[in-house]
Amino acid sequence: MSINPLSSAIGAKTNHISDSQQSKNVGHEVNRNNTAQSGNAAPAASDTVSITGTASQLQALEKQLASLPVVDVQRVDSVKREISNGTFEINPPRIADKMIQIESAISQRLG
Repeated sequence: MSINPLSSAIGAKTNHISDSQQSKNVGHEVNRNNTAQSGNAAPAASDTVSITGTASQLQALEKQLASLPVVDVQRVDSVKREISNGTFEINPPRIADKMIQIESAISQRLG
């Protein structure tokens, strides 16, 4: 079975970034020193918004993950066949190594 545990964690991180990027400071103006001041004045024409490289990479990764199937049907069929034939082998050290790799990858990605 090919379920990518990073997709939900990264998707959650990406959604958080997207939400914060889309939020607006209603009733506040941000000056050049990045301090908020109360008022209804419109922002200066030179104000710009840019997405960081990391946020752009997360968006691209999210799109890529969204295009992948949730389940690898061929792998599931193969495991079912091995179980029914009695040839499926469980390898606890390999499972433990993979779990450690996944945890490490998630920690590195999320900081």
